[in-house]
Amino acid sequence: MKYASAILLCIALLLGEANAQSISERPAVSQKENLPSLIAEALSQNPDIAAEMHKMDAAVRRVPQSGALDDPELIFKLMEIPGIKFNEAMYANIELMQMIPFPTKLSARRSLGNLLSEHAHHDHMEKIVQVVADLKIAIAMLWYSRESLSINKTSQELLKRILKVTETSYSVGKATQQELLKTKIEIAKLVADQAGLQEKITASESMIRRLLNRSPEVPMGHIDLESPTTLPPLTDLLNYAEHHKPMLIHDSLNVVEKEMNVRLMRQEYLPDLKLSLEYVRLPMTMENRWSVSAGITLPFAPWTLSKASSRVQEAEAEQLMLSSMYTSSKNMIQSEIRNKYASLEALESQLHQIRDVMLPLLEQSIDLLLTEYETGQTSYLMVLDGYRMYNEMRNDQAMTMMKYHETIAGIEREVGVIDILSISGSGKEQHP
Repeated sequence: MKYASAILLCIALLLGEANAQSISERPAVSQKENLPSLIAEALSQNPDIAAEMHKMDAAVRRVPQSGALDDPELIFKLMEIPGIKFNEAMYANIELMQMIPFPTKLSARRSLGNLLSEHAHHDHMEKIVQVVADLKIAIAMLWYSRESLSINKTSQELLKRILKVTETSYSVGKATQQELLKTKIEIAKLVADQAGLQEKITASESMIRRLLNRSPEVPMGHIDLESPTTLPPLTDLLNYAEHHKPMLIHDSLNVVEKEMNVRLMRQEYLPDLKLSLEYVRLPMTMENRWSVSAGITLPFAPWTLSKASSRVQEAEAEQLMLSSMYTSSKNMIQSEIRNKYASLEALESQLHQIRDVMLPLLEQSIDLLLTEYETGQTSYLMVLDGYRMYNEMRNDQAMTMMKYHETIAGIEREVGVIDILSISGSGKEQHP
């Protein structure tokens, strides 16, 4: 049974090395991607952003329609026809009719149309912020997957060095077969993890291509993540979000829209005017005559007054509802910004400790352990424990770096900006 296990382990190692070789033979990423260029590509090519832009354009086109009069009505009538002899009709009438709302109603409708077009503008801006944040998160995931694959390969090289020393020690009786098998098992685990890491890379690249609307044939180049930088104060971010986040502005405009609707509903008490111009021809007497008529609606009639008052009350209730929803949205966004900002500070401190303190010490430790192990001054278990700590810390550094950039992207989405560093100390966005 012992020999059978050893044979199976050797087969697994051979298959794993063949798989690793096939992965390493894939075309390497040669070009280098630039974050500003990727963002510009997303802004110009993303179909969701394009859809919101066309939606905004459609809303702008509806503004002139909202303040225009209803279509006039042209009526042609033949009256008092004897039997089916249409040419012997007593009267032939042509009437042009136009409904004219109370003048303030037209201006109110146009103002409402302008507000709806502004709604569409902020929807477009919110979609831009969302897509850019999703792109940055996908880039961070791709970087982490590629970094994990790189760590995996360097860990294999480190374990092969340990394996070589263990084999030499085993040949002279200074190492056990168990130590030899443990090292080979560690290598086999790393080789087996390569396929999963490559799958994560492919998934992240697919997500980025979807956001960029990029063809699968176009390669995804190398991407670097920037080191942590000094961020604007929390108060500036909260202030900026309150006054510039598109979704919050959208919600505040909902309240304004309902205020306009209340005013519009109150104008239902005002009468509309109806004008009619009629041309009458009497074929039998060969006479032509003109008629002019005018009328107004009576929305204040006792039997219809309750309808208008109910509409006003309904609009007022919806206005109060939207005002409460706006306050709730603002509180939720401020809470999310505070939470993510606290997480960001913790991640930055953790990243600093790993990169500047713990990892350099572990690098010195693993080099020292390998040297001592080669000279027989330390045990195999010490070397394996040191290797695992070193490998775990490198993965923790990559994971923390990814979470840091994902959190920044999350804050930018909550604040409503595509670059958090563009916010100045006054809480205003700096424009080039």
